[in-house]
Amino acid sequence: MIDAAIRDQAALWMARARDPRFSDWDALTEWLEADPAHNLAYEDAFAGHDLADVLGSAPVAEAVTAKTVSRWRRTGMIGGGLAGTAATAAVIFALVVPSAPVAEVAIATAPGEHRVIHLKDGTQIALNGGSRLVLDRSNERTARLEQGEAMFSVVHDETRPFTVDAAGARMVDLGTRFDVVRTARGSEVSVAEGAVLYDPEGAAVRLGAGKMLRRNDRSQVVEVSQVEPAGVGAWRTGRFAYRDVPLWRVAEDMARATGVQIAVDPGVAGRGFTGAIVVPADRAALRNHLGAILDVTVAQQGNGLYLKARAPR
Repeated sequence: MIDAAIRDQAALWMARARDPRFSDWDALTEWLEADPAHNLAYEDAFAGHDLADVLGSAPVAEAVTAKTVSRWRRTGMIGGGLAGTAATAAVIFALVVPSAPVAEVAIATAPGEHRVIHLKDGTQIALNGGSRLVLDRSNERTARLEQGEAMFSVVHDETRPFTVDAAGARMVDLGTRFDVVRTARGSEVSVAEGAVLYDPEGAAVRLGAGKMLRRNDRSQVVEVSQVEPAGVGAWRTGRFAYRDVPLWRVAEDMARATGVQIAVDPGVAGRGFTGAIVVPADRAALRNHLGAILDVTVAQQGNGLYLKARAPR
């Protein structure tokens, strides 16, 4: 439960950020980072303002239009310019009920684009860039992540548990905020709050807050490790924290977040990285930023970047 005082502060920040003359982004960033509840309240403030007229009592609604702004650009547009802040609020949906029945609703984001989906029961789903999510109109308590990344803030219902499927990796909510990633290599889930039951009809692995589970599609190996709960879903604010994560995974994260294609030389793709990355507001600075932090040479490759080992000194 988010404190009423925090909600009031979030509403005030939201109102200020909507003003085209607003420029105090650094102070807003500090406030958002001070407490995970600040970011959630800020998202709720944006969503409540822009979606109050259209949610009603409709079934799972289809996102058909969006006000889209560049995630990392500092502007005065709604949610725009939140360089490293509440990027999930940068795109707000207009939701409508389609005229003809549709069994499934697919929602996709372009690389670098974020969207937030609000379900009738109060559950929120934040989509990272380069993602595709499918919702079942006949059962809005299910979702299928076909690619990319999504942060789920689920309103728990013991009689109707919320389930997420990522290419066969099935997860059941136990009262939870959790992040799911689906790539060509496999699936993973990280828990920020509450718990998730992975593969309920098989291994039945219970993951509490601060736990991450990764499944490799090729080997079918499942690994469980520790994560910082406050860092789960931090991609929404442009912050990434890693502990011995291979560079190919870091590159995938950066590509989803920024929309810049990033390839990695096989010679360094498996190299582990531990540290933090804050995506720069100036996308032109991304090349030098990644090179310095990851200790690699970053070359221009068409419209994208290519990471390779530094030349011997």
